[in-house]
Amino acid sequence: MKRTPTTISVRRRVALRAPLLAVCALVAPRLAAHERDADEIALGSLVDAEIAFARMASERGVRAAFLANFADDGVAFEPQPVRLREAWSARPAPADPLALHLEWMPAQAGVARSHDLGYTTGPFTTWHVAEPAKRRHGVFFSVWRREGAGPWRVALDAGIVTPGLVDFASLGAAPRATHRGKPHPRARERERLIALEARVAGPGGLSPTDYARLLADDARLHRNGAPPLAPRGAVAREMAHRLQRVTWTPIDARVSAAGDMAASYGRYRETDRAASVRDGYYAHLWLRDAAGRWRLAYDVALEAAP
Repeated sequence: MKRTPTTISVRRRVALRAPLLAVCALVAPRLAAHERDADEIALGSLVDAEIAFARMASERGVRAAFLANFADDGVAFEPQPVRLREAWSARPAPADPLALHLEWMPAQAGVARSHDLGYTTGPFTTWHVAEPAKRRHGVFFSVWRREGAGPWRVALDAGIVTPGLVDFASLGAAPRATHRGKPHPRARERERLIALEARVAGPGGLSPTDYARLLADDARLHRNGAPPLAPRGAVAREMAHRLQRVTWTPIDARVSAAGDMAASYGRYRETDRAASVRDGYYAHLWLRDAAGRWRLAYDVALEAAP
């Protein structure tokens, strides 16, 4: 289940403020009794955008909220990636916009040093009004972008189903970029990142050992049927257990102006230990480490529909 159903109902802003304390604790450990700096202000504006998104959905319905909050070229996984505004505008509006309920809240978030790219993630719960006892849980992952001081818009959105509500505090602090060097031209860096994914997962595939070398220390793995895994060691062990190799075919990527955060998406093919092959779609969030190397911070994958 992804966080893009036909209709949605969420808690009001005041109800979301309590978990926001956890967001601040996990995302910005530096928060204390001092004047907020530019990074904290940008991070706060991103979290506020997610909360306002949820509030709009409760007041106007999911169709209006998603169309209003996605970028023109924003992509949602269904599980195949589609341009949401184009795909949803072509679909008829639901007869009852409140028949399917979805509650979500941001639990962790991060922003690029240039404050033009960021991400949010957290738990969601969904159920149908006719069967309120049958609830499904999951975790959403959204990449946001903005131009200058303009509004945040969703650039990429993917979600996984989990057995129950996920305790994000157990995952540790949200991954953050540590690179402070001078950025390269954004267009060139985008090409380099796409080439990196295509090259390291070329025809021979990426082995579990090579995959582990790409991971950030605080990497997260999102897969259907299980809560997110963190940090790097747990992710590496899980991937070593489940696959022989994986290949990636990137479709597109976006890089922050600071060159410290990037998001990409595309197709994957996994070959497991029994030589069975699974195809699907991935969303990656890359963060640059202090040495300037791209590290995989979030690996979100959804198996293709049969």
